[in-house]
Amino acid sequence: MKKVLALGVVLAFSLVACGGGGDDGGDPLAVGPGAQTPTTAAAAARAGGAGGEHADHGGNPTADCSPSGTTLSITASGTKFDKNCLAAPANQAFKINYDNKDQLAHNIVILQSHSATDAMYKADLFRGPATKTFDVPAMAPGTYAFHSDSNPAQMSGTFIVK
Repeated sequence: MKKVLALGVVLAFSLVACGGGGDDGGDPLAVGPGAQTPTTAAAAARAGGAGGEHADHGGNPTADCSPSGTTLSITASGTKFDKNCLAAPANQAFKINYDNKDQLAHNIVILQSHSATDAMYKADLFRGPATKTFDVPAMAPGTYAFHSDSNPAQMSGTFIVK
């Protein structure tokens, strides 16, 4: 039953994401100081999986999205990221190795939520193919969002700090 519910939430989220309608200014899935707590099914849909699992862009479950050091990696190719979840250790500065395989300019922006306008961290846009390493200051524990300014609807994900 949980899988059916989670699948329904994922399908509904996909339809809304493709709709291109206006934003009411709130993000019911935002987590952080002063934000609403997401429901388990909605949080799983945003993270790309069900039951606390995270999925890659192909929809296949992957390992739990948890920090595994202070160097993260992400690749932009075909105007998509190779992963939809990044994780960093709390209260420690970290690096993001960014491989932009596209000829388009991309970057990475970390925000409080997917609808936030103020960035917690913002890398400069850069054209590929090229690789850059970004130094990110320590962040407090929480669940945040990330995207590329050049295509935030297609290039986004969940950013976990714990």
